[in-house]
Amino acid sequence: MTVTLHAADRGEIVGRQVSHVTEDGTGRDLGCTETLSLRETHGTSMVFEAVSSAPTDPSADVVCVRGNLYTLAKTGADTLTLGNEGSQTTGSPSRLTRSS
Repeated sequence: MTVTLHAADRGEIVGRQVSHVTEDGTGRDLGCTETLSLRETHGTSMVFEAVSSAPTDPSADVVCVRGNLYTLAKTGADTLTLGNEGSQTTGSPSRLTRSS
């Protein structure tokens, strides 16, 4: 999973998330790519909403829905933690670390 964020005000597009989920047996990528808007901020936590969603692999027969919500909290200089509430699926990473 890759999350790309930039500065934005509430209600604006703030970035996107790209997930790669490999299906056992076929190796197909069943992940989704979502455009994220900043919905809320609370101190060091933020809530993002997927305003658009499409299969990461356009040839995959995957239904990706918009409207998913994600809560991320800044827990270190280069670390965000994904909250328990939200639309993440089982097996999603609980922590995201900045890479350059």
